[in-house]
Amino acid sequence: MKFLCSSFWRFSVVLIFSILFVSCSKEAKTETPTELIAETNASVANTTTNQFLTIKTNGKWSASVNYVTGATGWVSLSSTSGTGNSNLILLFSQNTAPEIRVAEIIVTASEKVVKIPLTQEALVIIGGRATNSAWIEIPSGGSNSDCVTFSHEITIGYKTVRNYSMMYDKKEKVAYWVAYPHHPLYIGGTGRTDNWQPDPMVPTASQPNYFSGISGYDRGHQIPSADRTVSNAANSQTFYFTNMTPQLSVLNGQIWASLEGQVRNWMAASDTLYVVTGAVLKTVNGNETVNYATDSKGTKVAVPNYYYKVLLRLKTGKYDAIGFWFEHKSYGSGGATSSVSKSVRQIETLTGLNFFAILPKATQDDAEMTITPAAWGL
Repeated sequence: MKFLCSSFWRFSVVLIFSILFVSCSKEAKTETPTELIAETNASVANTTTNQFLTIKTNGKWSASVNYVTGATGWVSLSSTSGTGNSNLILLFSQNTAPEIRVAEIIVTASEKVVKIPLTQEALVIIGGRATNSAWIEIPSGGSNSDCVTFSHEITIGYKTVRNYSMMYDKKEKVAYWVAYPHHPLYIGGTGRTDNWQPDPMVPTASQPNYFSGISGYDRGHQIPSADRTVSNAANSQTFYFTNMTPQLSVLNGQIWASLEGQVRNWMAASDTLYVVTGAVLKTVNGNETVNYATDSKGTKVAVPNYYYKVLLRLKTGKYDAIGFWFEHKSYGSGGATSSVSKSVRQIETLTGLNFFAILPKATQDDAEMTITPAAWGL
């Protein structure tokens, strides 16, 4: 299903948390746990729903809820203490507010503590109708009458999850943004498929033909192939022509590729990383000249004048963000540094987009107006 420059998808998934307390003791009955591992983070739909929390330990445990942002009291635990392995039910009330809310489930066993962040999605009204959920990474604004916004899904295990979303200009044949959650869940052993193909969500006549490449340019991915290696299907979707732009090899194969690797490292150290990658033909109120390349059939395709990435990470219940801005030129080899970083709010001013729009305003302002490259190792 696709929508004209709107962001409306339904997403409901039941996740199972696994919390593993590992004891090195030979006498498990008397020794307390010596290690505590939290397996996953959760994004909860805005409807009334529930999911399981599985606790494994050889001793006593207790569980509680800490409310980080938004309303309180929306999470209920079927039990707050126990002994040994246990399965708890987490009950969530409906979120009727237009902002997400965040809580932490805190489990304690002996001196070990694990905190599991839970994000419940906001209520979003589109065309007078409430959606089931909204996704943090989806930007708002910046569209025109030639744009379509849509999402691709994949199956991981027995669950259908989003792969990525984009806003695509059918006239210029370029995506102005590609947005996706980044999490170890999407990384696996699948190699690069090189399965170049048209996007089934867009009429063939409205997208380029890149089977044989682009004259003078690389077929530059916006969501990288290496970010989706959990399955052949996930990786193949990154080779849709709509995900490509004509990108100079001196950018695509050097600092841009290095930044993609840096993003994967940041993802591995976050609870969840939300990524928006985009191509810009003209900045807001800009008078840049738009040049064109030709695809495999000689059709004109707009060449971006700029590229950007904006990142929002959730780590131990707190959000922070950073942006990167590139002119379409060579920056040499090596990774991205603070010299190409900007605040997310600065990139919003350049693009006319509103990133991470469903965050509570105070949370959004705090993350987007602050730029701290050192916090990202830059």
